[in-house]
Amino acid sequence: MNGTKTETKPGTWRLRVYAGRGPNGSPIQIAKTIHGPDSKPGSGSRLADRELARMVAALDTGSATGSETVGALMARWLDHCDSIGRSPTTMRANRSISANVVVPELGRYKLRALTAGHLDAVYAKMTAKGSSAGTVRRVHAVIGAALHQGEKWDLVDRNVARRASPPPVHAAVVEAPSPEQVQAILVAAEKVEPTLAAMLLLAALTGARRGEMCALRWTDLDADAGTLTIARSVYEPEGGGWAEKGTKTHQSRTIGLDDLGIEALRRHRASVDALAAQLGLDVLADAFMFSRSPVGAEPIRPDWLTKFTIRMAAKAKVKTHLHALRHFSATQAIAAGFDPVTVGGRLGHADPSITLRVYSHVLEQRDRDLATSLGRTLALPGHQGTQ
Repeated sequence: MNGTKTETKPGTWRLRVYAGRGPNGSPIQIAKTIHGPDSKPGSGSRLADRELARMVAALDTGSATGSETVGALMARWLDHCDSIGRSPTTMRANRSISANVVVPELGRYKLRALTAGHLDAVYAKMTAKGSSAGTVRRVHAVIGAALHQGEKWDLVDRNVARRASPPPVHAAVVEAPSPEQVQAILVAAEKVEPTLAAMLLLAALTGARRGEMCALRWTDLDADAGTLTIARSVYEPEGGGWAEKGTKTHQSRTIGLDDLGIEALRRHRASVDALAAQLGLDVLADAFMFSRSPVGAEPIRPDWLTKFTIRMAAKAKVKTHLHALRHFSATQAIAAGFDPVTVGGRLGHADPSITLRVYSHVLEQRDRDLATSLGRTLALPGHQGTQ
């Protein structure tokens, strides 16, 4: 950590310590003035040396006194998140929130002066401008995460975000298309682009996320065992192109496929092989399962699949979207009686509580079905009710 000591006038020393760069790339410096015992040249030089050493050591160990700004913390926290391998998609969202909301509204505040009231004022301003409760909550989550890390670094005594009051978010009931609607979309897709139609069918059968679907390779399929391993996700970085990362939970999962899914993939592979042979090419050993390259060299992009689904849904006169196929898979499984642990594992949820929370309305219907079943089981002769 770099530090400078300058005698601005006899007996008065200006100390500066470099503390990194802000969100706009400009250097951040912590400054302090030290006065010697008298106004003679050089007076207090040793005192200034000791204080400068203390300031440098405090920053080196992450135990500064709170004179840093919120903007400086955000820059340091984002760099830290990058260094520990946070998802590029998550980092892009976090940087956007930092640059567009946190730094403009709060960046100038010293950490030691920041209060929950400052945060609540920002949340109220966002709400007044029409931001949804979910959007405000995402900003709150980013601020809270940065301040939590600031606690670990001893930059703040307490995380004031815990005392703030972002607006509550009332979970919306997920809407899933019916089996008939999904079939209509698949029929429309098959007529336009069979490769993407096969992707949509697999999305409905597996409940996989769109990035996970795009990252599938032929080596992930075990047709004899009837299983599919989901281990990666494709994303589109800033600036264009594509890249791969781990799944959302950073864990792979192997799920079962039924005869319909296996047969659809066999037909799709046959068409891939036929096209490659026609062009005198060999499909790559680790080819992407769904690709516009005849040898499977690159994946279908997630945005392409999203836009295609919207178009096909419109053709089928169904109001839905790609992620709704994931909801379809989950709601159908729960309605069929499968438990949340099994369903959540198939979907790649980190914890079954996520499945319970997202699909609670479907579980409520299952509970009513259970009540009816128990009633029928225990009803006495002559007291069958209106069943």
